[in-house]
Amino acid sequence: MQKEDLYSYDDQFRDRVSTVDNAGKRLWVYPKKPSGRYHNARVYVSILLVGLLFIGPFIKTDGHPFMLFDIINRRFVIFGTPFWPQDFHIFAIALITFVVFIVLFTVVYGRVWCGWACPQTIFMEMIFRKIEYLIEGDSGKQRKLDQMPWNAGKTIKRAAKHFIFILISILISHILMAYLVGIEKVKMLVSHSPMENLAGFAGIVFFTGFFYLVFAYFREQVCTTICPYGRLQGVFVGKNTIAVMYDWLRGEPRGRLKKDQHEIPAGNGDCVDCKLCIHVCPTGIDIRNGIQLECVNCTACMDACDEVMDKIRRKRGLIRFGSYNSISESKQNLFTPRVIGYSIVLFLLISFLIYFIGDRPPVETTVLRVPGTL
Repeated sequence: MQKEDLYSYDDQFRDRVSTVDNAGKRLWVYPKKPSGRYHNARVYVSILLVGLLFIGPFIKTDGHPFMLFDIINRRFVIFGTPFWPQDFHIFAIALITFVVFIVLFTVVYGRVWCGWACPQTIFMEMIFRKIEYLIEGDSGKQRKLDQMPWNAGKTIKRAAKHFIFILISILISHILMAYLVGIEKVKMLVSHSPMENLAGFAGIVFFTGFFYLVFAYFREQVCTTICPYGRLQGVFVGKNTIAVMYDWLRGEPRGRLKKDQHEIPAGNGDCVDCKLCIHVCPTGIDIRNGIQLECVNCTACMDACDEVMDKIRRKRGLIRFGSYNSISESKQNLFTPRVIGYSIVLFLLISFLIYFIGDRPPVETTVLRVPGTL
């Protein structure tokens, strides 16, 4: 079935999700291959985080795994420290502390976590999308490949891409299982027949299918329609929140340049309406419409815009990290009453957490009388 193209829609403002048309049909996103200083920085961060994720199950601390979330046996190990059911109050405080930290971080920096550290974005943009560019080419070639009839070349490219996607999904599922049941059990699953541990094998198959569907088909829909964190962004983000912003005061009014033009005509803003910021966006939005829930702060539009500004001899930063107030009023205030309030709550929670962890005895015994005995 032929995918409908997102870029045939030229709306200046949308009151709907960017990847869904008025009839409710999905618009497939073909993001242009990103490049630039921010993208290079994201590549380095992604290599570091993926490396830590893959070596995490193999790290041992005092005989304990570095991280383990064994929900079935109610055993959790965080940074080498084991927590058991009797430590539920500590685990609950730690979870609340983490949530408050995420809220505070979002109030100040928006969805920068989504674009730079979220596993969904890292795997999608830095691994699966890179493989797609390597096999099928840039956005234009991908679009043509989708529209052309099936032939030998298209079949080979699609088969190769999805085969690699499945292999990577299998690898990711094994790593996830290592965090859930331990690396020793995963090694046993790999080295023994699936019939000897059907539950573990079923888990591997389920997670493999899940990751494959997410990265091959759902893609940006996870960030725009499924992830609750993205939906909560509208509650946390304010006029002082730092996010990827378009400087409308400097960019408007827009005006296209002809091929032989190198200077912007008098009266026009710096935005030449090249739409590269839209073409590189992995969620298909126009950042010039302002803050939108689909924006994951991946900075691809910033790199694309800076490249255009260099070509027309204009200052970089037409699209940059900033806030609504930093552009409209030329001032940035990070220490708002809401930020101060969340900071105080976070400090108190961290204090309680440190106290309970430090006060926890190394050995705790509970003696219960067997029913029917003296």
